[in-house]
Amino acid sequence: MKSDIKRAIGHMLETNLVRKVFWHMDDKVDNLLYGIRQGDDAAVIGEWAVNMEGPYPLKIGRKTGLIHTCSDIVVMGAKPLFALNSMQVDSIKDSESIANDIKKQSNGLGVPIVGGNTQLENDLKPCISFVVFGKMLGKPIPDSGAKHGDRILMLGDVVEGEIGERVYRAKVKFETFFDLIENNIEIHASKDASRGGWFGNLTEMLIKSKKGFTIGSIPFPRITRYMGTYLLAVPRKEVKRIVEISAKHKCPVVDMGKVEKELRISIGDEVVVDEKKMHELIRGFPYRKARRL
Repeated sequence: MKSDIKRAIGHMLETNLVRKVFWHMDDKVDNLLYGIRQGDDAAVIGEWAVNMEGPYPLKIGRKTGLIHTCSDIVVMGAKPLFALNSMQVDSIKDSESIANDIKKQSNGLGVPIVGGNTQLENDLKPCISFVVFGKMLGKPIPDSGAKHGDRILMLGDVVEGEIGERVYRAKVKFETFFDLIENNIEIHASKDASRGGWFGNLTEMLIKSKKGFTIGSIPFPRITRYMGTYLLAVPRKEVKRIVEISAKHKCPVVDMGKVEKELRISIGDEVVVDEKKMHELIRGFPYRKARRL
């Protein structure tokens, strides 16, 4: 478990140097609400949410790349509307097969591919990237707003299987999340449990929120695995309604535990990230709270 925790935190820190290089770019964009300094799931400019993912190895991207890119748009509180993709392939014949798989994701999610780029350069590994544009449904939901006493819930099923199964599981999660927003459920923070696994993404939420957490349940034993589920920090009073709405959509939801004032992460009574380490992570993490809307 200790080695997995170290690996999950390592994944979380991998892009810190790059973010520091681009830190002042946020000042150059009018109406930017969430950008490099927030490092959230998507950038938010005015009423638009934009996210780019990849490059994925073709084997992965053709099955789930668009799904995952849309997922980060939804978790910010926006509806994905259209997308672009760029792929490096070995042959035109390959590109047709890959495009058909992307089309399955696109049609299943209702997010059309409206442009992009296909290239065949020598000595490049085949890969694919996606950009998705979405419209905000209300105020953005950050990954940094967890409050003392909040429960953190994991929403959705692991996104795995063939393309149709992945699309179905993602759509159930999306529709459930949209329903939470439409029912004015109070959500203090939300994050896609993806790169670095659920533990790494949970730790990032806590670092940005400057809070600790007591883990009361383990939703999936491999803490570093990509899951495609959502982590929601919500007031305890909202848990019952969230369970009711999730049940209506047949969407799994797990209560993982409680947000604490004390800067440490515990599994039961065992402290797995102590106060000293949490302070170190907070000091070294490039983050600035978004301006008030």
